[in-house]
Amino acid sequence: MVEEERFRRIYRRVHARHAVCIADEWAGTPCADADGPIDRPIVWSRRNGPWRRVALLWVGAAPGNAGGRGSGALGAHATRIPFGGDVAGANLDLLLGSIGASRNDTFITASLNHLPSRGGGEPSAAEMRAPVGEYASSVHLLRDTIVATGCRLMIALGNVALRASVGAVSLGERDPRFPSLGRLTATGFSRGDVCAVASLDPPDDAFVLAWREAWGTDPLPSVLWLTHPSAQNMSPYAAEHTLFHRRMIEARAALRRAARTVLGTTPPRERPHPPTTGIYALPDWRERVGPRHAELDALWRSRGL
Repeated sequence: MVEEERFRRIYRRVHARHAVCIADEWAGTPCADADGPIDRPIVWSRRNGPWRRVALLWVGAAPGNAGGRGSGALGAHATRIPFGGDVAGANLDLLLGSIGASRNDTFITASLNHLPSRGGGEPSAAEMRAPVGEYASSVHLLRDTIVATGCRLMIALGNVALRASVGAVSLGERDPRFPSLGRLTATGFSRGDVCAVASLDPPDDAFVLAWREAWGTDPLPSVLWLTHPSAQNMSPYAAEHTLFHRRMIEARAALRRAARTVLGTTPPRERPHPPTTGIYALPDWRERVGPRHAELDALWRSRGL
């Protein structure tokens, strides 16, 4: 229950102005404030993953909406399930299955947990620095999320997620800063390789203290920087000789290596199908997200993945 309460405190701070959300931790109804439903609902609830310690934390850029730019019926903006309903979501499911994991035993969050103001794509630094609920910024929210999960491996999906994740653990008392990719690579980050958070420049005292209070002497998490699994980077519609296919092969291989070296697990020889319980039992998953992901998954499997 202590672990669950960490997540509940975060949830209530994020949705502090959304009475309907406070009453429903599964976010069955879109966020609404005193004036009614909000344009860009926050995607942070039990739909993101279990409210307990998990080995894997996934950090994306921002919720997508399957090309709808705020008006579509699929994508996390509409389903409130991170990576839920679009190509990026089906791609993430492939990565999860490739190491024998599912959404029921990992937690998925983002650098910005609502649709960017331009209606899609990557969030701006200003958006990530803006307050969200009772949090001073999305970066402060990300720091608390990292601590609550107690993860062993944090997977930064794309450049924005990597910069936000490093910014979250080195926040200190200052305004959020996002180190450049040049600085991060000089620090030791390389796409597809694992880097220990403890080797950063360095993690701030507040993060380390919060981690120690929650998890004692357990080591700080490691970070794996992967290419973001968006349709612009990797696609089940692409032929096997294309870069869109090769990026998936490379991301999957890097993740399977990290599962062995960091988690000490052996990835399955054959990728299992998702379970039917937990998040997969939600009506939004069964009726909207699941069927769309199954179509895209069949394409990947037809290409040997």
